[in-house]
Amino acid sequence: MREPPTEQLLHTLAAWAARIGGGMIFLIAVLVCGDVFTRNVLNRIVFHSFELGNYLFAIAAAFGMAYALLARAHIRIDVAYNKFPAAMRRTVDLLALASTTAVASLFAYKAWVLALGALARGVKTNSTLGIEIGYPQAAWALGLSFFALVGLVLTLRHIRLLIAGQTVRADALAGIGSEIPGNSGQEAPAEAKVAS
Repeated sequence: MREPPTEQLLHTLAAWAARIGGGMIFLIAVLVCGDVFTRNVLNRIVFHSFELGNYLFAIAAAFGMAYALLARAHIRIDVAYNKFPAAMRRTVDLLALASTTAVASLFAYKAWVLALGALARGVKTNSTLGIEIGYPQAAWALGLSFFALVGLVLTLRHIRLLIAGQTVRADALAGIGSEIPGNSGQEAPAEAKVAS
């Protein structure tokens, strides 16, 4: 069965955000290399990679968390999880999604308070670049807001699936990979990947 259009859109947006985030990380590497080169050749820093890298990394990480949530890549400890009865595992899955959404929402709210306050006051960095700090903070807050939105959509979808009795789909949406039928939680050997 296909995903609802909202989830498809979120998957597409999150995948693009993750790609752009990866590009930002690559850009950080290029800036650092450029600064190392210019510091040794010209005896000065040209690209200000430390300051720009901090902003880019924060923005990339904020948007990347939404993709990680959709890909079920956030860390969860499953020492006792597989020993729980199915109903308790589903309750834990719901609690994990709901708490992730709550924390992401709190982070997004505080980030917007910070960014909008900085923009309203015209706060600039105390650095050579003198960037208005509110702009990178707003991009960071936008990434955290997207993370919270993805968490909310997944939480509501998980609840709907549980109410509808579609437990296998609910497990596939929110469970830890090792408990999903047909998934042992281990990666297939390299030969099996090539053959498939």
